[in-house]
Amino acid sequence: MHAALENQLSYGKSNQMAKQNVREKTLRSGLRKLREEGLETESPDIETVEPLLRHFGVNPEVSLAVVHVLGRIRDAASVGVLEDLGQRGGSKEIRREIRRSLFKLAQWGLVATGPDEEKTGEASANFSLAPVLEGYLSSVTGGGSRMVVLTRPQPGGGLMVMQAAVNDRRGLERLGGSVIRRKQLRQMMDEMKVQLGVSMTPVSWEYADWLVHDAYQKVKDSPGEGVADYPRLRTHLTGSKPVQRAHPIFDLAGIDNIDPTPLSEISEKLLEEPELRTWFVERDLLEPWLQRLEDTENSRIVLNPMQKEERFRSIVRESVGEIFLGTETAQVFKGRFEDAALHLHAAGEEGKAKTILCVALAISRGDFGSLGVPLLEALVMRSLNLHKVQEKQEATEAPSLIV
Repeated sequence: MHAALENQLSYGKSNQMAKQNVREKTLRSGLRKLREEGLETESPDIETVEPLLRHFGVNPEVSLAVVHVLGRIRDAASVGVLEDLGQRGGSKEIRREIRRSLFKLAQWGLVATGPDEEKTGEASANFSLAPVLEGYLSSVTGGGSRMVVLTRPQPGGGLMVMQAAVNDRRGLERLGGSVIRRKQLRQMMDEMKVQLGVSMTPVSWEYADWLVHDAYQKVKDSPGEGVADYPRLRTHLTGSKPVQRAHPIFDLAGIDNIDPTPLSEISEKLLEEPELRTWFVERDLLEPWLQRLEDTENSRIVLNPMQKEERFRSIVRESVGEIFLGTETAQVFKGRFEDAALHLHAAGEEGKAKTILCVALAISRGDFGSLGVPLLEALVMRSLNLHKVQEKQEATEAPSLIV
């Protein structure tokens, strides 16, 4: 009996050692392949998480090595990634390695939070359960303002959320940060859409991060209230260096897939789309042409209605070229049209998105052709009329100097 028991124990030990040897061999092979791809496997940091995720699923050896290396990154982001990978399923070896890595991280106080209460509910179409950083971008309001949101899961539960109000000319205007539940974030974004007509679209966190960083550079010498906290607040989200990124619309609708729509056929009716309905050209950009319109109206030269209309359209066409192709303003409006295309695409309006993107590409080329762009002319006319009405209101409301 004792001999049989010893044989059984001996077999169990040898079988366990055999499995361990297989794991070690598989792991060494996977680690070697990761190093061949230029990834740090011995002393990885937070910046290694995203590249590691891109290699997960390549093959069993590499996947095992990815999970093993994640267990060496002493950061809450690594815990979140491992939890997410565990929920995807996979082989017994992968799930076992995930448990090992989570155990190692727990020794450093980085404890898995377990299933989030909101993951059991119905997920919103606009929200992924990405384990690391997430980015969201609002549609552009009149005058080039947009909301940028960055989120990151916290070890104790909830999301670290940074909200930034970014203007493409004035830079970072408002900033806030707090830890909230994902459900609260979803409700906040739903309320923005209902109350303000501003929709939020998921974008890569790197692009969202760059937008806020670039906006901060414009105001860092004289930041407004709360904005000065940006460098400190960002460290709660990531320690990586901000890197400039191409607009995400080009990942969804590449330039090669865009039919060159004649600019003269791009209708002003697109201005009625929710993504462009509040747009206008700022008063300071239109000031020279507002002055010319006023000079025309006050001129002693009598013009008939047809001549006045032609003079007005001539001013509009000149202003379109100066504003949308100008050295200082072309990039601003290019970005606004790219944003509009992104949100139209997210709303399922792919055809309209590509048409709007044609305008952005024309601004980038610096050429509108000889027939003009009805969409841009309508935008300028809307803006001129808006500013003229405001001038009259200001004149009416101005206090009298006569007592």
